[in-house]
Amino acid sequence: MNGRRVTLGFVGAVALVFAVAGGANAVPVRSLVSVLGNDYLLVVAIGGFGLLVSIPVLVSGRDGNLVQADMPAPERPVTVPPAGNGFDETVGSWRYRLPLVGRKNRADIEERLRTAAVETVMRAENCSREEATRRVRTGEWTDDPTAAAYLGGPDVSDSSIGTRVSTRLTGRSWHQHCARRTAAEIADSGEEL
Repeated sequence: MNGRRVTLGFVGAVALVFAVAGGANAVPVRSLVSVLGNDYLLVVAIGGFGLLVSIPVLVSGRDGNLVQADMPAPERPVTVPPAGNGFDETVGSWRYRLPLVGRKNRADIEERLRTAAVETVMRAENCSREEATRRVRTGEWTDDPTAAAYLGGPDVSDSSIGTRVSTRLTGRSWHQHCARRTAAEIADSGEEL
């Protein structure tokens, strides 16, 4: 199919160059008009030849001859753990509950919560880091006594026995309860901004 197009294109280009370069006298127009008998019939013959030449081009444009690109496979969504997933896994783990084994995990969580509380107080109160650290250490940053005590106020172990027993009945340790309450208080303070 490509060879026919090239051949017909070459013939058309030669005819065009011949007609433009030679003018009307170069082509035996007068002899063609005399053979056909009329100049209008010459125009009809040229038009018919043009239609005849265009048929292969029209046939090559059929739907069966079209080549289309295939669409790439759609992207699959990437599964990303939700925000706070690491906190929930650490606080919910069995190691966090054990008194001696979970000491490092509890200290890490406590430090992360303290840092988050200081930064939240800095944004909410528009104060310096030193002032925010002082407020977190003294417990002035929240009205929740458990969260205030967990991050620096009175010692967590000084809480009432009734609160500790009710926390144990929920299936959580006292440190889990304090960490979750503190995280909730930080999140609530951050949403108020």
